[in-house]
Amino acid sequence: MRAVFVAAALLALTAAPAAGAASQPSSPEESAAAVARPGIVLVTVEWRGWVRDKRTGEQFGGADGYQIKSTCSGAVIKPDGHVATASHCVHTGPQGGAGALFDAAIEELAAAGRIGDRAVAKAQLIEHAVAEGATPDRPVDRAIQVERMEATGDGPIRDIAPATVVDLVAPTDGDVAVLKVPRDNLPSLEIRADQTPVGTPVLAIGYPGSAGAAVDPSLEPSNKNGQVSARRTQNDRPFYEISAAATHGMSGGPVVDMEGRIVGLVSQGAPGETQSFNFAAASTTLLDVLAGKDVKAELGTHDRAYREGLERYFADDFDGAVEGFDDVLAASPGHLQATEYRRLAVERGGTAGGDSVLLIGFAVLCASIAVGTGAAGTMVALTRRRRLTPASPVAAAAPAPGGHSPTPVPTSVPLSAPTPVPDEGFAGVPARGTPAFILPEGSDNSGPAPAGPAPAGLPVVSDVDTPPFGIPLLPAALGLEPQRDREGDTDKVERGEAGALRDEQTDKLTEPRRQHVEPGTPLAGEPRADQADEGDEADQGHEDEKR
Repeated sequence: MRAVFVAAALLALTAAPAAGAASQPSSPEESAAAVARPGIVLVTVEWRGWVRDKRTGEQFGGADGYQIKSTCSGAVIKPDGHVATASHCVHTGPQGGAGALFDAAIEELAAAGRIGDRAVAKAQLIEHAVAEGATPDRPVDRAIQVERMEATGDGPIRDIAPATVVDLVAPTDGDVAVLKVPRDNLPSLEIRADQTPVGTPVLAIGYPGSAGAAVDPSLEPSNKNGQVSARRTQNDRPFYEISAAATHGMSGGPVVDMEGRIVGLVSQGAPGETQSFNFAAASTTLLDVLAGKDVKAELGTHDRAYREGLERYFADDFDGAVEGFDDVLAASPGHLQATEYRRLAVERGGTAGGDSVLLIGFAVLCASIAVGTGAAGTMVALTRRRRLTPASPVAAAAPAPGGHSPTPVPTSVPLSAPTPVPDEGFAGVPARGTPAFILPEGSDNSGPAPAGPAPAGLPVVSDVDTPPFGIPLLPAALGLEPQRDREGDTDKVERGEAGALRDEQTDKLTEPRRQHVEPGTPLAGEPRADQADEGDEADQGHEDEKR
C-alpha cells in the first residue's frame, strides 16, 4: 500500500501546475492582441519622381528627383504571403505617392519664398501639375517592402521582403490594397465576413509613425482599444467609425474584434469627412478585392495550432501549450510569438511530452495497485493451503461385534457465507485441531451426531481436510465426493497421501480394541451394519480414484 500512495503522490505532483503559474489573460484585449500580433507587418514604400507643372512645363525635383520614404501598417491574410493594407499607402495618385511628391515640391517652393499658403499651393499642384517617374507621363517609381520580426537561434531578426501590388481599390473607393511577398508559412489573421455591429469592442494594431517603427529594432506594434462607433457608406463602400486612437503610421493596420479577426483596415478617413475621426475600411471590401483575384484568405495549419496553444496556455495547461507551440514552430520556424509563449510555458513548468509523463505516472500507479493486489492474493492463497494436523492416537472408539469398526462420520459445517476461522475458534465453531463430530465410546450410531465440543482426548476420525474459511464439504457417506478446495494437482497428491497415512494409523489403533455395538436404525442414506464392508470398499474406491 505504501507504494500505491507514493505513486499517487508522484502523479499528483506531475499533474499539478507550478505554484503561482496563473496565466489567464488580464482582459479580452490581451487575448485578442496575442492572436493578432503575429500577423502584423510594417509596410514601407520608397517613392522617386518629379513634379511637372503642365501649364508652364516647369519641373521640380532637380536632376535626381524627389526620394521619399513613407511607412504604413498591414496584416498577413494568407500564409503564402498575401498582405492587406490601405491603398493610400501604395497608390500612385494624389492621395498616395503623387501626394507625397507634391508635399516635397511645396516644401521646396516654400523654402524659396515662392508660395504663401501651403494648402492653396498643394491644391493648385494637384489640379495643374503631374507627378511622374523617370519616364515622362509615367507614374512615380515605387519600391514596396514588407518587414516583420522573425525568431532565430541567435535572437529575433528583422525579415525584409519585397512586395508587389496584387490589386487595390482607390482611396476614395474603399481604401484597400492587397500585396504579395515571396514568403511561405507566415503567421496570418482571419477575416471576419459579416458586418460588425455598432458597439463591438475592437483593437487597432499597427506602427505609429511617431514611434519610429522604421528604426526600432524590436518592431513592436501598438494596440489601441476602442469600439465600433458607427457605420458609414461612401460610393457604396462601407466604412466603420471607430473610437480607437489610430495615428498616421497605423494606416493599413488591422482593426480586430476580441477573437482576433479582422473587421477592417485603418483608413485615412471617409471621403469628404472634415472632422477628426478614425475610420476603418470594412472587411467586406477586402474580401471583394480578394474575390476579384480568385484569392481565398484562410488560416494555415500552424495558425490553428498557434491558437490552440494560446488556449491551452491561458488555461494553465502548460504541457499542452508547449506541444502546441512546438507544432507551430515545426511548420513556421520563425514564428516569434510562438517562440515567446513557448518560453513562458516552459518557465511555468510546461514540458514537451507532458501528457506522456502523466501517462507514465498513471501506469506506475496502476502497476503499484496490481502489485498490491497480487500480494494480497498470495496471502489468501497461502492461508488456504494450511491443513489440519492429524491428531495423536490416544483412545479409539470401541469396535462393533463381528470386527466392524464404527462408521466414520465426515466433517460437516452448516452452509453459510465464508467466515474466517481464528486459531482459537469462535463460539459454536470448533477450534483448529478439534474434530467437528466425535463418536463417543459406546455409541450405537443410531441418531444424529451430538453437537458441541467433543470430549477431550478422542481422535479425529474425519479423513478429509477441514475446509478453510468455513466452506462446507458434502458427506462422503451420501455417495458424493467431498467438495474440493480447488488447489492444484500437487495438493491432490498431498491430500491422498495424508489420507492414506491417517487410514493406516486409524486401523492399527482401533483393531485391538473392537467392542460390540448394537446396530440401530440407520439414517437415510447410511449403510446398514451388514453393509459396512461394502460401504468401506466404496469409500476406499473413492479414495483410490482421488489418488
